[in-house]
Amino acid sequence: MDHVLTTLLSGCADDRSGEPRSGEPKDKREAIRLRNRRAIIAAAGELATELGTDRVTVNELAARAGVSRRTIFNHFPSAQDAVFEYLSELVAGLINRVLQDLPEPDTSEAGHAASSDVSLGDVYRQLIGSLRTHTLIEELQPVFSVDLQDTPAASLWGFRVTRTAVDRLNEVLRERLPQHSSFETHLVATTLINSFAECLDEWVARTGGELDERGRRIWDELLTTALGVLGRGFDS
Repeated sequence: MDHVLTTLLSGCADDRSGEPRSGEPKDKREAIRLRNRRAIIAAAGELATELGTDRVTVNELAARAGVSRRTIFNHFPSAQDAVFEYLSELVAGLINRVLQDLPEPDTSEAGHAASSDVSLGDVYRQLIGSLRTHTLIEELQPVFSVDLQDTPAASLWGFRVTRTAVDRLNEVLRERLPQHSSFETHLVATTLINSFAECLDEWVARTGGELDERGRRIWDELLTTALGVLGRGFDS
């Protein structure tokens, strides 16, 4: 994980000209605040992987991140909240990588007129193609490596992540399917994300979260089944 932390922090360094890099805050205090936040989140991920979510303490988190206890509480109500932020970023990053692989919608006037001919089935097949290019279960391994206890905080985190995924997918669907109402595209996004979540739950139940040859085979079977069932519905 050291290289992850180094990568996260390197974005806060100034170049030789002394000017902040593009996208960085020009205010030095804000830059320090963001650097500390990145360090806390990275340290939370390391500790959660080593100890489990509920065993991460503020003292350990402060020591690993190289900040004070007060700095921790300036950013997060608890050590567990920092862990959930780490997990949220992992999931959000995967969602964005999948959606970025979709063909860009044609925003020209001619393209907008032609978009009415694009069906939900067409967009769904694009999504399948993007999903298939990613080894999803392997990219989600950092999440499974964290021992998430069945607590109200963990349940709330799961709800928030699911909601974020639905909203992000709905944005993509709205761009590509303007002839459908936001209610319709939101229903589709909710169905897709919840089906994916069901696949993950079933995979963990069958494999115990072990990613070996059997685990990969079971994941492929579950994803193929889910995508097949959904595809028949969207093309009907």
